[in-house]
Amino acid sequence: MIETASVISFFGFFLRCGEITVIKSEQFEPAINLCISDISFTDNVANFHLKQSKTDPSRKGIDIQLHKINSHICPYRVLKRYLEIRKTFMSSYQNTDPLFVSIGNLAMEREFFITKIRHVLELCGYDLKNFSGHSFRIGAGTAAGQANIEDHMIKTLGRWSSDCYVRYIRTQPTSIKHAQQQLAESI
Repeated sequence: MIETASVISFFGFFLRCGEITVIKSEQFEPAINLCISDISFTDNVANFHLKQSKTDPSRKGIDIQLHKINSHICPYRVLKRYLEIRKTFMSSYQNTDPLFVSIGNLAMEREFFITKIRHVLELCGYDLKNFSGHSFRIGAGTAAGQANIEDHMIKTLGRWSSDCYVRYIRTQPTSIKHAQQQLAESI
């Protein structure tokens, strides 16, 4: 579950913690929060329907696509596998159940998710002060910038309506050096 939530948060640019978790599990509401029924699959695309989000003030809902890609980390395959495993091992599997659940089949709480992510990062030797609930958006924005994905596509993927996404992109010193080298060579 943590792997799936992490992979789709990164590739979808979209999953703010509040969009995949709840503050308290007893506050889960199928009409508002992410449910199993909000996911649909075609041959090559997993579609997420967020019923509400920060960037959807009129609460019309937003559909987000996660494509099957030729990579060892594929958000489509990870999500499909998670749902198959969940259906096999969970006693309850209703369309109105939360997509992500913790112990007792309760909606995954924000604190649970962040604690688990931080534990994995710590085991991998990362400095925890560099990570927060926005790290997936920051990481996806930074990776997109490093991959030279066009600005309008970064804005689309992250559902940013303004240029505020540039605050999420972290520029490495080597990239700055490379840009300065290019400037010097152009003179």
